[in-house]
Order: sequence, then C-alpha cells, then structure tokens
Amino acid sequence: MIEKLKEEVKVIMGDVNKGHGFDHVDRVYNIALALADKEKADKEIVSLAALLHDCDDYKMFGEEVAGNLTNSRNIMNKLGVAEEKQELVLDIIKNMGYSKSIQGIRPKTLEGHIVSDADMMESIGMVGSVRTLVFTILKKGEDRVFNSEIFPKINLSLEEYKQKERREDNFINHHFDKLLKLKNLMLTKSGKKEALKRHDSMVFFLREFFREQGLQNWLDFLENYEKNNK
Repeated sequence: MIEKLKEEVKVIMGDVNKGHGFDHVDRVYNIALALADKEKADKEIVSLAALLHDCDDYKMFGEEVAGNLTNSRNIMNKLGVAEEKQELVLDIIKNMGYSKSIQGIRPKTLEGHIVSDADMMESIGMVGSVRTLVFTILKKGEDRVFNSEIFPKINLSLEEYKQKERREDNFINHHFDKLLKLKNLMLTKSGKKEALKRHDSMVFFLREFFREQGLQNWLDFLENYEKNNK
C-alpha cells in the first residue's frame, strides 16, 4: 500500500515547483520512519501521515482544499485505508505545520509528534536551506535572496507570515522568520537532538555568509537573535 500511496502522492505533487515537491515528502517520510523506530511508534500511521502531509498544503492548493484535506481523503479512500486509521492520519495533518504552531495548535499523538518533527526537521540544516533557496528563486526571483538593508521582522503574526508580498520576505530573512525557530518546536527527544545539529549548521552558514561580506551589523543581529531564542 505504501508504494501505491507514493505513486498517488507523486501525481498530486507533480506540478509543484522543485524545493517543495515529492523529493521533500520522501525525505520527511524517511526521517519520520527513523524517528518512529527510536520512539517506538506506529509506523503505518506515521508513514501515511508523512507521505500525505503536503497533499493539501494551503500554499500550493489553497485554503479550501487545505481546510477539508480533500486530496488526502481521496487518496486514502482510493487505497482502501480503514476509516479509523484515516481519522488518525487526518488529525495529524490538520494539526501540524509552522503556521498552526503560531496559533498554538500542535499534534496530540506520538505519531503526530514524530511527523511534525520530521517535517520541521527537513526544513532546517543544509538541505533545508538549499530547498528554501531553490523555492525562493523559482517562486520569487533572484532579487529575493538577500537585501542587506532590510532586516527581518521578529515574531510575525499568522497574517504577516502568510503575506506573500511582505518586503522583509527573502531567503536569508526566512531563516529568522521561521527556520531558526524550529529547533524549539520539536516534540520528541530524538527530534530535538537531531534538530540542534541542523540548527547549528544553519547558524554557521549565516555567520560565514555575513562575515564574507563584512556585514558586522548582520553578525551582531544574528548573535543577538541566538541569545534571545535559546
């Protein structure tokens, strides 16, 4: 069933730009399975939720589809997933994601904690930064990579975070908007340990990026940000 599910997800994600397509979903799936081993969780529920978690993403499919989890429901019905399992999976998907965490909404079960950690973890570290860079260039253009004159706004509201044309929104600033915050949103012991490693690699990248350009004001901003978000 998992292999059939992967094929269905590939079809749904087929037109999604690189950086947020099936390659991302597959990495989340593999991270989630590794965490499920360590945390002794139900691997079938973890697998289903991990593979389906972006099939109704509001950023790609709109708010209505996201609210109803239309694609996830259709795929699981097509594959004959038992109704009780469907409800467990749908409950995970509707309660995970960074925008939900801003509202204080988090998954309730161990399996939900694992898939949430895996999704956030895949957004950070070197792979996460590269994926964000690719997505930024494809969706917004090269001029949205970095602007040394525009510092990020800290602690965005949900409305500000979702605002597509926010002037502070660029690749580098996105680290401060979201990516550097994710280590503190991990819900499992295994997730917290790995997230810290990935977080440190992003900080190293940003520090070198600013140092090479002689941007002492940005280096100071990074150091202050880290002190205030331990």
